[in-house]
Amino acid sequence: MNTKLIAQEYQILNEVDSTNDALKKLSIQKELPEGFCLLSNYQTSGRGQYGKQWDSNPGQNLLMSLFLRPKFLPAAEAYRLTMSVCLALIDLGRSYNLETQIKWPNDWFWQKRKLAGVLSESSLRGSSIESCIIGIGVNVRQQQFEHPLATSLSSVLERDIRPVSVFEDFAEHLDFRYLQLQSGHFKTQHEAFNKLLYGKEEFVPVLRGGRQLHMKCLGVEANGSLNVQWENGVTEFLQHQEISFVF
Repeated sequence: MNTKLIAQEYQILNEVDSTNDALKKLSIQKELPEGFCLLSNYQTSGRGQYGKQWDSNPGQNLLMSLFLRPKFLPAAEAYRLTMSVCLALIDLGRSYNLETQIKWPNDWFWQKRKLAGVLSESSLRGSSIESCIIGIGVNVRQQQFEHPLATSLSSVLERDIRPVSVFEDFAEHLDFRYLQLQSGHFKTQHEAFNKLLYGKEEFVPVLRGGRQLHMKCLGVEANGSLNVQWENGVTEFLQHQEISFVF
């Protein structure tokens, strides 16, 4: 694999409860190199953000977790890791000639359809990040989903794509973005991420407290909070789960 750090070592399992949980157990059992990836053909208890279930048919999608030691990153700015992974997904889309977006906080979208999700879990030591496990689920071949917004690369591109080939391509984009972050290019990534936000160019509908409102995404802070402007002109910073997008 043509990478400097990411996926220099990796393991593929047939079935796990979740790749994040399996990688946590593996990291306790032995010393893992930074950039190690754990993949699985199937997850019995795949997790998305906030404990939501991640559904995937066996052998159809890329289900992976990545082990990092980003000790250079302050704990208060852990969201920069999610930014980097999302930018790598954008890069992956461009390699397939797809113009895609990021739906805050952690989803990869194409034309209001979800292609992938990211789940980052960090272990802290003081004000620094000791290690981080990032779960990434990319819909590759699956044609039917329980979630109405979900789609897959094969469906969008109208051709069959293998999860292993997506992994090989994605690993190179992850490698570039993580090494870019490691080199201190925080501003470069931050600006690129904010330009790609869903709802950046227009007011979009959201639910808040049971009410449907419209807002525009102005940008995301390094701590993960979302700066928005409401239709009445008021601006505000939102935390995760304060709103949900309506499609």
